[in-house]
Amino acid sequence: MPLDTALFIDPPSHHFLKDRLFDPATAALAGDDINAPYRRVREVCAEAGIPVHTIDALLEGRVRADHNVCVSVGMQEHYESVRRRPGVELAAFFAMECPIVEPKLYLGLPEVAKAFRRVYSWSTEDALLPFTKRPVTTTRFQWPQSFDAVHDELWRRGDRKFLVMINANKLPRLYVQELYTHRLAAVAHFERYGEIDLFGKDWNQPPHRVGRTWVPWTFKRWGKHLWEWRQSILPRPVYAAVRRAWRGPAASKSETLSRYTFTLCFENMIMPGWMTEKLFDCFFAGTVPVYLGAPDVTEFVPASCFIDAREFSSFEDLRGHLKGMSAATIGGYREAARAYLESKAFDPFRKETFARRLLALATTKFD
Repeated sequence: MPLDTALFIDPPSHHFLKDRLFDPATAALAGDDINAPYRRVREVCAEAGIPVHTIDALLEGRVRADHNVCVSVGMQEHYESVRRRPGVELAAFFAMECPIVEPKLYLGLPEVAKAFRRVYSWSTEDALLPFTKRPVTTTRFQWPQSFDAVHDELWRRGDRKFLVMINANKLPRLYVQELYTHRLAAVAHFERYGEIDLFGKDWNQPPHRVGRTWVPWTFKRWGKHLWEWRQSILPRPVYAAVRRAWRGPAASKSETLSRYTFTLCFENMIMPGWMTEKLFDCFFAGTVPVYLGAPDVTEFVPASCFIDAREFSSFEDLRGHLKGMSAATIGGYREAARAYLESKAFDPFRKETFARRLLALATTKFD
């Protein structure tokens, strides 16, 4: 017998189909419990009698409902296949990734907006226009976080080392307002003093471009050999420095961050509203973030919670500031961040807020 309502989520990658979006083991190496917001969506909707599955359950006919509500969190490949089916509503499209990672997503957003009832973005319509090329009406939302409070045992950890950065070895697809190369420069500067540890994937390999693309394995292999040969003949000093600072992948982001006093916390790009998990991961682990990213960050997070990298004219100025900071000042940043996580100001970023938003989409029927 058909259900009254079912919610289907088109995940950010095909790796999350077959309901793997709700499995904490699916992306264990991508971050600490990154799928927690989607599991919470499933729990909240289940309490309302609404099953939640990934989009393939609808495409393959494994789940039937009178009212089939579809939400995409970045994929554009499937909505044409389901939009004309009876009983299907394309309720919302969430543009999760940033434009320099997935430029095609934003070029396709004007057409997506014609199909979905709402388009959600963390940024403003004006800021997106250079990437969408045409105006798109959007609704603001904040990136949902996996945790709601500090990790007490890790947060209380003492005897911390000086400075860390956690990022994979990647390069942007567009060089517009990007911070990938700025990260490299920062690591290279602090490595001169032996004062930074770098964690992340693939720093023993050539950098790879972000975003969805298809490149034959043979080309990838040739490109790897070419890059390694060039490095051996005419090495780029910044990559040599980065390799010296590299300590391997981080098995747990929270545990790794908790071993350091400060973290270089740079988003992928500078753009209004673009705030991912990076800043909040620092808060959870009790490390003080040196933040660079959303220019409007203080509209969402108090300035007392982090060190604003924009206030320093050079990495050497930043280094002097960090080195001269008292234990009391460092403790003040940590306490301010913990208080923020406990306040209503953090509510827009909670996974509960995201889950309730999707429940509202599932229970609102349009003519």
